Amino acid sequence: MVLFANQFHHLRAQRLAESTTEFLARGKSVIRCEICQMGNFACLCAWRPELQSSCEFILVMHRIEVFKPTNTGRLIADVLPEQTHVFCWDRTAPAKELLTLLQDKKRQCFIVFPANTDANTDANADANADAGVECVGKVERTIFSEIPRSEKISTFILLDGTWKQSSRMFHLSRWLDGVACISLSDVFLRDYVKSYAMRKSHQDNYLSTAEAAALCLQLAGEQKNSEVLLNYFQLFNEHYLATRACCPPVIGALHKRLADLVLLND
Repeated sequence: MVLFANQFHHLRAQRLAESTTEFLARGKSVIRCEICQMGNFACLCAWRPELQSSCEFILVMHRIEVFKPTNTGRLIADVLPEQTHVFCWDRTAPAKELLTLLQDKKRQCFIVFPANTDANTDANADANADAGVECVGKVERTIFSEIPRSEKISTFILLDGTWKQSSRMFHLSRWLDGVACISLSDVFLRDYVKSYAMRKSHQDNYLSTAEAAALCLQLAGEQKNSEVLLNYFQLFNEHYLATRACCPPVIGALHKRLADLVLLND
């Protein structure tokens, strides 16, 4: 019996119940942990930390992405279960709970998506040195490079799919038209080198979902939370590669750091 630790696990169970065909991932013969989806011999659950944040995340997931063992969006829900809301994407009929979050006046919501903040900038952007207005897909959007000072809850919307799927989700979701974007490109180029083992992008500013969330936490001044999420992401990579190689992972210093955090939570 699966213990539902967060909203991702609830959504995955719902999608499994609704699905009429079986999703066959690579390495389908591997017997996997029902929670972390790694091979039982490479289970990640013992090193899963739980944190608290002043920020929140909304994962809008492509329906296929929910089933993929390589998905990294679920790592955010693992580490920040109380601050992560998870939904399946729908072009015309998003979940009512999702729309309620987007319309919550206590929040300032940002779509995390690669954006060119140097082009098509409106003259009115001078009122805020960290914001501009850009025409993206024929829709004018406010683009931030920093989080504006506010008493509202900074809420980051992450479109979770392949880069092609995420682009399609971004451009076809009319219910997102009024939501501002936040660009992580400059942060990435200055401070971060990607290490994602499963998928590589031809665009340097295309990050995995977990990496994007970690950079959002950096923007919010939550450096420690960002580091923990990136450590967990790195461990996920190691355990995924061990699963693919059908051998137990090598237990090292990274495991110890995360195990110490798990003990603090207990």
